[in-house]
Amino acid sequence: MLKNCAILYCMIAMITDFGTDDPYVGIVKGVILSVEKNVEIVDITHNIDSYDILKGAFYLACSYRYFPKETIFVGVIDPGVGSSRVPIACKYEDYFFVGPMNGLFDMVFESAPFCVDISNHPYILKPTSNTFHGRDIFAPACAYIHKLKSIDFLGPKISYRYSLDIPKPAIKEDVIEGAILFYDKFGNAITNIKCVKPKYAVIDGQKIEYFEYFAEAPKNSPGITCGSFGYLEFFVNRGSFKDFTNAKSFKLVI
Repeated sequence: MLKNCAILYCMIAMITDFGTDDPYVGIVKGVILSVEKNVEIVDITHNIDSYDILKGAFYLACSYRYFPKETIFVGVIDPGVGSSRVPIACKYEDYFFVGPMNGLFDMVFESAPFCVDISNHPYILKPTSNTFHGRDIFAPACAYIHKLKSIDFLGPKISYRYSLDIPKPAIKEDVIEGAILFYDKFGNAITNIKCVKPKYAVIDGQKIEYFEYFAEAPKNSPGITCGSFGYLEFFVNRGSFKDFTNAKSFKLVI
């Protein structure tokens, strides 16, 4: 039996690289609201660096569990829009995910999700643009998932394919070799190592101390700490680690 969101609370959450200078975000919301006028739409962020699927995947994986169960996540970081990459809708645990199958959901799906191919779902906007699937394919799909609490009607079942190349830490005795994945707005370097308390880190030939929080480091000095996402982060207190070094890899002494 299908459950309606008027009975079981749910919302739509968006993560894109659209930015806010252009009308893309507003148009996607307009399509959703034309179907479901009372839906709550939450913006995770629209400032993912253009085409940065890894950053979008990381932020989505670190965000989705803080939302109410039954939330529908639409992700549009889609440099392959209009190509052979497949538009999908998936159910994973107690959440729904809509977007391109290009690695954006790889860090969320720790086990196989249930997915359907929505390339030709019944509510696609016509004519369909080859450059704006967020508007024409994903937005109406989200709206009708919200209305019907199901993805079965959107298309045939499809196996999810993982495609994101995520650097993995290398452990050698008491040293972990890690990588910087990306930088946040503050210039903090988000790494691929889940939180541990190291003796120190070495990056670009420089020894970096571990601190429990940002302000524990001297002002304008670098450090490494356990960030809120559960991964180690390099930072500069009141400054930007992005301006400190161009290095992409480092060693952690534990």
